[in-house]
Amino acid sequence: MVRLALRKRLLILASIMVGLAIISGITWTRYVEPKLTLFAPDKRAHNFAHMDAIFPSNKIAKSPAPLEFEKIESAIAETYVIDGVQRNRDEFIQRSQTTGLLIIKDGKIVSENYYKGNNKESTATSFSVAKSFVSTLVGIAIDEGLIDSVDDPITKYVPELDDSGFKGVRISHILQMSSGIDFSEDYGDEQSDAYKIFDRLFIYMQPLNRVAASYGSKGKAGSQFYYSSLNTQALTMLLRNVYKQDVSETLEQKIWHPMGMSHDGFWSTDLYGTELGFMSLNATARDFAKLGLIFLNKGKYRDRRIVSERWVEKALTPDKDYLQRGEIYGDWGYQYQWWLPRGSSNDFAAIGIWGQIIYVNPDANVVIVKTSSDENFKQHEFEAVQLFREIARKL
Repeated sequence: MVRLALRKRLLILASIMVGLAIISGITWTRYVEPKLTLFAPDKRAHNFAHMDAIFPSNKIAKSPAPLEFEKIESAIAETYVIDGVQRNRDEFIQRSQTTGLLIIKDGKIVSENYYKGNNKESTATSFSVAKSFVSTLVGIAIDEGLIDSVDDPITKYVPELDDSGFKGVRISHILQMSSGIDFSEDYGDEQSDAYKIFDRLFIYMQPLNRVAASYGSKGKAGSQFYYSSLNTQALTMLLRNVYKQDVSETLEQKIWHPMGMSHDGFWSTDLYGTELGFMSLNATARDFAKLGLIFLNKGKYRDRRIVSERWVEKALTPDKDYLQRGEIYGDWGYQYQWWLPRGSSNDFAAIGIWGQIIYVNPDANVVIVKTSSDENFKQHEFEAVQLFREIARKL
């Protein structure tokens, strides 16, 4: 049902783009066909590695001084237990339609495997893993004095949101998905705002920031967790305003180059060049892993301070009862755009739909990146954590 609804919308989009293609000479193969087949089972893995063929994007240039990983192969756990049942690692990798699995221990690659036509040079999409990058940039902006406090209302810096449900809402509540914004994100409902926003952006050709400012409030901010990607787009607007440049430029300057990212990345945008801050930051698995390493090392990477230790601690420590581990969907906690799985006191993850994960285990000094094209991602997210915990424990 979900895929049929999406296909219907994409057909409308395709008809518009066919007209544009005729006018401008753009070919069907390059710009229209990929949108119709974005989630097709036989094309999904390829598409997720080539999102620049599907959406417009802003480039993020690789570091002029790339930092490469040392590689020391090591055996990793072959089995793990989920809900009292022993499972096989390789079976899960196949079942969850994994396209890449990268395991880093003590800053060195101990295992790296790619599937479905991908390799270490492949640029994978992130979906909501991008949210953790956005929140980190917010932390850097606070460190640099461009934002005074997460307790400030976002409209202090983004007056464009004064007539929206974000008016007067603290930045902290937006980071915690607790803003009360009236934006529904139900992937099983074709009337959900998570679907309709793409109609507005790519069919009706509305600017993303104007769309973000058009939603009202449905409840009191800071009172409950309500996952909504619009929160992250508001944070993206915040970053755009305080740095006075595209967020992809800020990412390049504050994280990509200091971290020694070894490949160009790109961030999907609306039709006007505004980053979809809530999704679709695209990078190699090795470069995604470096965000995990920043947080594993309390804000530093190879002795380079990227974000303050104070921010890392705040970003990973829930300060509301409803955000504690196990309180969200039975398996999760949440803080500043990071997920906190039950059954532990300190591991954490950046997670995106279709099975994208950056997992960090400080006790074992391990970072794991999994990229996927998994239509059953929701039921596999916590299972992936259980596998990663066993891998970390045995390394």
